Amino acid sequence: MDIRHIAGELNPYAKQKVQEGQRTKGGSSSNTASERGDKVQLSSEARLRGAALSEAGGTSDVRADKVRDLKERVRNGTYKPDIKKAAANLLRDDINLLT
Repeated sequence: MDIRHIAGELNPYAKQKVQEGQRTKGGSSSNTASERGDKVQLSSEARLRGAALSEAGGTSDVRADKVRDLKERVRNGTYKPDIKKAAANLLRDDINLLT
């Protein structure tokens, strides 16, 4: 007794690959989107957002002079953060996330 294909096709994409190969060899005359060339049209808002993103990518989020000043104050022991202001800013940010 000979039992074959009990588990089915092990590679479900194998048939698809064969069919694609036959399509290219057979010279299918159908005009698919990839043969015509796909086109993408971006809205003016999308172009504006893209321009803003590329412009923002060129700027630095770090203010080097402020970082240098804070590092120096921490080293000297003169840095005294305003805890109430920091807490208020954290709460403000959390509230902004919720609204």
